[in-house]
Amino acid sequence: MIALNAPPSNKAEWQEILETIDPETTGWVSYDHFVAVAALKLHARHEDPDAMNEEVVKAYGLFTKGQERDITLHDLRRIAKELREDVPDNVLKDMIREATGGGLGGVGMEDFEGVMKRAGIFG
Repeated sequence: MIALNAPPSNKAEWQEILETIDPETTGWVSYDHFVAVAALKLHARHEDPDAMNEEVVKAYGLFTKGQERDITLHDLRRIAKELREDVPDNVLKDMIREATGGGLGGVGMEDFEGVMKRAGIFG
């Protein structure tokens, strides 16, 4: 749950989750039960506008190295290189055009959030 960025919010919730997925306190949880609880937590998180906004800001900051500016072609090249992906410039430019509605300027926070929503990642 922590790796999914959806940990229990407090000890009471943690206890409730454990009682639900491991009522006999065996210390083991089946994959099906884990996935069901994780899906509920992730779904609930995406219904919370503050949590969604926090995730968008955090993800955006990964591209801009935490700076308050637009995402540029240079940022996309850096990310591709860090991921060891060989992505041609024309594809990266198309990504920017898709995000900005056709322009080759930088991708602002609002455009970034729109792309994430269209991709089904947020909201």
